[in-house]
Amino acid sequence: MEDFTNAQDATLNTVEESPENNGGRNNFWKGMIRNVLSITISIILTFGTNALLIHYRQAKDRKMTAMMVMGNIETFANHLEQCANHMGWNDTLAAYLLAIPIDSLDFVDQNQLLYCINNVTAYYTLNHDKSAENIFSNSIDTWKNIGSFEFIENTGKCFADIKNIKEIYDDFINTTDHIRNRMVQNLEACPGNTLASKVLHDKEYRNHLAHIHSQAEYYHYLTAYVRWKNAKNMQLMGVSEEELKQFIEERDKNQINIGDAPEQESFRTPVINPDSLPDFKDWLK
Repeated sequence: MEDFTNAQDATLNTVEESPENNGGRNNFWKGMIRNVLSITISIILTFGTNALLIHYRQAKDRKMTAMMVMGNIETFANHLEQCANHMGWNDTLAAYLLAIPIDSLDFVDQNQLLYCINNVTAYYTLNHDKSAENIFSNSIDTWKNIGSFEFIENTGKCFADIKNIKEIYDDFINTTDHIRNRMVQNLEACPGNTLASKVLHDKEYRNHLAHIHSQAEYYHYLTAYVRWKNAKNMQLMGVSEEELKQFIEERDKNQINIGDAPEQESFRTPVINPDSLPDFKDWLK
């Protein structure tokens, strides 16, 4: 019995003191820790990378949406400025026509007068592409992605202003057409011995010509106002004027090109055309 006890103690001492056994156990735990760390790091890297990609993609989408909206507003401002500039040319013609004494109208070159009359109230059409506005206004997801209530609010006001400006401009064009049509229908009642003279004797028509200058200045002001509102959008989204300009140029360059657009002047018929007034006497020509 004593021999068996001594043998058992010797075996236990051998197991406890064996370096190979201790080394095996240590290697097992080291391997386990390494595996756990590897898995943990892999999970962190995977989810972290995905989160970064999602954040980057959202930031890119946010900026692209903002650039589309701001580019649309700036394009409208450019069109409005073109209309105002052309109205400045109309004002030059109006100033010339109004400077001629009424009692001298019958003695001025009639072809020159008719040229001015036919062009003085020929205004550009004010265009506004509503595609970007519709995408922005009708998508809650777009608003969430933008992430700036101030930008959303300011952009909404910009589009509301654009709508009002276009209505005001279109109303001015419609008023011009009304005055022109009324005048032509009652031309026989106007004093004067020539067609141009009769047109320029009409008081309402002359009053309209006198207001072209103030209208041109008004639309130049509205152009500056729209750009001022859009400048706030650019500041909110961290976009420079040069960056927005490049975006608009790239957008226009990448559009499908089917040749130059038709010139509006090519399809414009004379406002006052003697040949369209067959019932009038020959001296009207």
